[in-house]
Amino acid sequence: MSFIGAADRSGFRRRNKPIQEEFRSMAKTRIFVSFKKSDMDSMNMLLDWDKNQEFDFVFEDDIPKVAFHSAEAKQVKSELTEKIKSGTHLLCIIGKDTGNNDWINWEVQTASVTGRKVIAVRLNTKNKSPAALLNFGSTFAASFTFDAIKVAVDAGESTSALMPPPPEGASRFDNL
Repeated sequence: MSFIGAADRSGFRRRNKPIQEEFRSMAKTRIFVSFKKSDMDSMNMLLDWDKNQEFDFVFEDDIPKVAFHSAEAKQVKSELTEKIKSGTHLLCIIGKDTGNNDWINWEVQTASVTGRKVIAVRLNTKNKSPAALLNFGSTFAASFTFDAIKVAVDAGESTSALMPPPPEGASRFDNL
C-alpha cells in the first residue's frame, strides 16, 4: 500500500497516509441539496456565497411533481437516488413548508442509508424539520450563513451541539 507523508531525516518521503485516503481528502465536497421550490431564493443565495466553489452543489429545481406513492414515483426515486449517491453530503434547507414533505423525508432517509452525511439548516427557527432529520442523526447548521453551513459540513458527524437553541420556553425538539 502506498502512503503520503513528510520527509524523514534521510530525505526520503515517509508515507503516513494511504494515497487513496489522501486523494479522497483532496476531493471536492459534493453536496446534494434538498429543498422546496418556495425556498429557491435561499438556494440561489447559497450558490452566490460559494464564490470560490469550495463545494460542488447538486440539486433539482423543485421536489418531484408526481405523487410520492404513485407508480411513477419508482422511476423518480431511482433517478434521485443516483444523484444523492453521487454526493458526499445532503444538505436539507428547512423552509416554512419543508417539515411534512414526503419527498424531502425520503431524500434525507436515502442519503443516510447510503452513507451520506446529512446536514440541515433552518431558514427560521420556527420551521418544522422533516422527521427523518431526527430519526437518522443529522448535523444542524447553527444558522443560514455560509460559514455556519461550512462548519456543519466540516463537522461531518451528527452533533446536536450545532443545532440552534430553541426559542424561549420551548424544547430543542419541539420543531422537529
